[in-house]
Amino acid sequence: MTPATVVVEQARRADLPELATVAAATFPLACPPSSTPDNIAAFIAEHLSEQRFGEYLGDPERILLVARDDAAHARSGNTRAIVGYAMLIRGVPDDEDVQRAVTVRPAVELSK
Repeated sequence: MTPATVVVEQARRADLPELATVAAATFPLACPPSSTPDNIAAFIAEHLSEQRFGEYLGDPERILLVARDDAAHARSGNTRAIVGYAMLIRGVPDDEDVQRAVTVRPAVELSK
């Protein structure tokens, strides 16, 4: 068995359809059991759509990263599949608890 080799790089516009698909598939896995299917679907539609990721990509306060399975690419020669993603957001969220907890500035939030 070949060990997993993951390559992390900045997302590109061409990644947006696959990125939205991965986000929609993985987001429900992180939700508490009390989350309703309607609430999950509404969050995905509002925050994890291809259009929304395009907005994130164009926001100078955000860095959108994708993780690709490089080992599968090497074996098959096909396009490297996106296996994960993260977003870095400059600044500290407006939440009061977070503001108190994060005392070092400048700061970057790791999201998603």
